[in-house]
Amino acid sequence: MTLRDLLACLTVPDLKELLGFLPSGASSPRKDDLVERIVAAMFGPELKAVWALLDETQQLAVREAAHHPLGEYSDRRFRAKYQRAPAFHIAPVRSYSHSAGKKTALCLFILYSPNEGCYVVPTDLRPHLVAFVPPPAPPGIASSEALPEDPLLTVRLTEREALQEVLIMLRTVEQERVPVSDKTALPGAASLRLLSDRLAGGDHYPHEVKQYDWSQEIGAIKAFAWPMLLQAGGLAAVVSGRLQLSPGGVKALATPPAQVLRGLWQKWLKSTLFDEFSRVEAVKGQNAKGRVMTAVAPRRAAIEETLQACPIGQWIAVDDFSRFMQATDRVFAVTHDAWKLYLCDRQYGSLGHAGWGGWNILQERYIFAFLFEYAATLGLVDVAYVHPAQARSDFRDQWGTDDLSFLSRYDGLRAFRLTLLGAYILGREPAYQPPAIASSVALSFSPELQLDIVRGALAGEEALLLDNWAVPLQPGSWRLDRDRSLAAIEKGHAISELKGFLESAGGQPLPAPFASFIALCEHNGTALKMLGNAVLIECRDAETTAQIAGRPETSALCLRAGPRTLVVRSNQLARFRERVRALGFGMAS
Repeated sequence: MTLRDLLACLTVPDLKELLGFLPSGASSPRKDDLVERIVAAMFGPELKAVWALLDETQQLAVREAAHHPLGEYSDRRFRAKYQRAPAFHIAPVRSYSHSAGKKTALCLFILYSPNEGCYVVPTDLRPHLVAFVPPPAPPGIASSEALPEDPLLTVRLTEREALQEVLIMLRTVEQERVPVSDKTALPGAASLRLLSDRLAGGDHYPHEVKQYDWSQEIGAIKAFAWPMLLQAGGLAAVVSGRLQLSPGGVKALATPPAQVLRGLWQKWLKSTLFDEFSRVEAVKGQNAKGRVMTAVAPRRAAIEETLQACPIGQWIAVDDFSRFMQATDRVFAVTHDAWKLYLCDRQYGSLGHAGWGGWNILQERYIFAFLFEYAATLGLVDVAYVHPAQARSDFRDQWGTDDLSFLSRYDGLRAFRLTLLGAYILGREPAYQPPAIASSVALSFSPELQLDIVRGALAGEEALLLDNWAVPLQPGSWRLDRDRSLAAIEKGHAISELKGFLESAGGQPLPAPFASFIALCEHNGTALKMLGNAVLIECRDAETTAQIAGRPETSALCLRAGPRTLVVRSNQLARFRERVRALGFGMAS
């Protein structure tokens, strides 16, 4: 719409207020005269004089709108980019007044368009402004090399963990057949405990016993994410209430872990298996009748596109990341109808009330869940976080939140850092080479497989590495342990990482006892392979055992394990029972 059209939508008092900002603002009782007088001034030499009346923030608003492809002004974009808002009105002297206050000169440049339903720079005014108003700087995202000092802050380096854990999780599914719900495919409490114990460095938060019945539980994060990622990635499937490796999962065991992680990320972006926001349990009504929640793929795509714009190896506060998304118009909706979502009470706690279901409550909590539970688990980002209780207070003014320590288990996330693995997974790097552990510690070795620190101190990931293969003797001293090493190999850890670290920290090739120990563990660590579960069956006598084991109908389904004992795979038990009946024998439980 033109300036004349938009001014015609205003009242005479509004036009008179705007006329007061013009150098020769002679008033008139007629609306048409007021409109023409303003139009003539804004298209003439007086335009720059009116521009000079604007303060810095107001000029930034005009620059943003004038150089926007559609001439639109977005208060959301502006606040996200500059963390302040321009003044369209002068606050009234009386605080109890219902008036918004008198208009400022900014209203001569940016007006509300009823046709577009937003604030715009008039189409015919825009060329005049672009001629002398400089374009705004593009939105940037704040980042830093180091995190601020905070004794409560936990930093989790996820790259090396993800490379280890993807194989550990595949092996766990292969061996344990992790129980999940047939209906929802979600892991239960027993499965989460099993998976948490297998994680390279444990889950993000240790298990906490509930102090009261109403106390909130943080629960599992990484342990919950892995079975969902494996299912969405087609590497595992639910069979009779348990996860089993698919043919793709079996193939993944022999695939470089970085490639497996990249495939899981790409599949997760498009998967409809699970909505991450459902893990924000404090927000009720997500499963109400009708279309309540939006599709997850556009939400993930918006976050992934923003990650593509993040610098590699730099810490970014999640609040800055959220603002950057809004400033660059990478926005998304979480729900079709915020009135159906609520906290505590369906009526009084509805998120449809003004200011209650905003970006910080819905979109930001989704961003936190996506980054903390899925991007970090796959090693895309390192994370820095605190305990979620009292970490954020932006929901405290809402009805029914007095008993909530946190709105989501992800509220403690403070910052993240895109890793080299993340750059590869996002397609920003064509190949990936796991970084060697750059150690500043020096170790000495003794023939009894003992190693001691002689200089420096172990980094967190170095201590974690040694814990997998050695037992501590005293502070600064360990001994390589065969049982612990074999257990680590069974879980999927590569002993080559230990060898590389010891050679680096020792400054020379490994002594013969250490090299021999590592070679023997590597050779014997996979000497046996668990193929599946089996049932031990006792027969009535040796004659019956020989008859069943020797008949063509049953010989392929069982193995003789003694004079009166047969072994049958669990997944073949039903077929074995049928064949035995056909031979005229019954099998009691």
